[in-house]
Amino acid sequence: MNQFRRTIWGKAMAGNYPIALWRLPKCANKHLIININGLSTETEIEISTLPSGFLFAPFVGKETVLITADNHYVFGQTEQIIHTKELIKDFQYIENQLPYQTEQIAKKKCTENTKEDFINATKQAIEAIELGIFKKVVLSRTKELVLDEHFDLMATFDKLCERYPNAFVSMVYLPSLDQIWVGASPEVLVSQNKEGVFRTMALAGTQSAIQSNGQYMKPAHANWTQKEIEEQAYVSRYIIDCFKKIRLRDFEEEGPKTVIAGNLLHLQTDFFVDTQIVDAEGLISTMLELLHPTSAVCGMPKQAALDFILKHETHQRAFYSGFWGPINIEGESNLFVNLRTMKIQHGIATLFAGCGITADSIPEKEWLETEMKCQTLEAVLNPSKET
Repeated sequence: MNQFRRTIWGKAMAGNYPIALWRLPKCANKHLIININGLSTETEIEISTLPSGFLFAPFVGKETVLITADNHYVFGQTEQIIHTKELIKDFQYIENQLPYQTEQIAKKKCTENTKEDFINATKQAIEAIELGIFKKVVLSRTKELVLDEHFDLMATFDKLCERYPNAFVSMVYLPSLDQIWVGASPEVLVSQNKEGVFRTMALAGTQSAIQSNGQYMKPAHANWTQKEIEEQAYVSRYIIDCFKKIRLRDFEEEGPKTVIAGNLLHLQTDFFVDTQIVDAEGLISTMLELLHPTSAVCGMPKQAALDFILKHETHQRAFYSGFWGPINIEGESNLFVNLRTMKIQHGIATLFAGCGITADSIPEKEWLETEMKCQTLEAVLNPSKET
């Protein structure tokens, strides 16, 4: 554990500065940025015109939080700083704040969704599908865990990095909401690298990666049902429809293939566009607007599914199933769907999980799928949980 990284985080929290810490998939470096000069919200996102920073957007609503990289630290595999762009006077101001100490805040009563509520909502969704209102809807639920006095935030982040090397692991502190969000997302929403290659993905269909003997299943040995194949195909078709809307035909499609994400297997199809060859300047911002919220977290048709979600879910998703990630950092932008995520507030970790409901859904199985997804985060909060 790097003590300097822990100190920076704690001092910034004590000074009520917004912070973002992340590690990209299959990367060793961990980035930490602190917003010193005032948090901003963006209603129209044109990524090329925004400063280096971290975008954090809710499931619904136009206001996206931009945490600018006023102070930027990059920690290498050996946990030594390999690059910094700090504003010295501002960092000294942080250093002069009172040492950060975890306060014992009175814990609120847990208000997680009940299994009965989720099952009933799933049954109503299937009835709506049979009536032709929509083809698919993604329903979510919450699960709440009371954190003990020994809970270690930075150690939790590092455990997620160790357990899920192929995920985008991130942690954000928003002082205005008094919330910390932590997650390990397997799903790219939109990204663009230094060479101008745009990428998005369709990720849907879920089954356990752990066999009855306790061993991990090889992705090549996974068997998928018609329901799961169809669910993933909906998401792929939605992305292609978005390309058609902007008359973009020159894209590469790879998949679907089975991928492993922690304790789960998914079906994944990747889409690539070389923006320099097809002259698609601004594609990442255009596709971000078209895709969010994706059919993988909302449903199809989008508006009908969204209306059902807002009416029948008994909790507020807030930033769950929104998007987050770094933009214009070292010439790249990487935004991910905020999945496998939890909100930490007042001594309680609220875990979020969802699943796609189609005509072939079985309510009890959908509930078990959300339980499997919750285990991604439960495993780092409770080491006795296996993943």
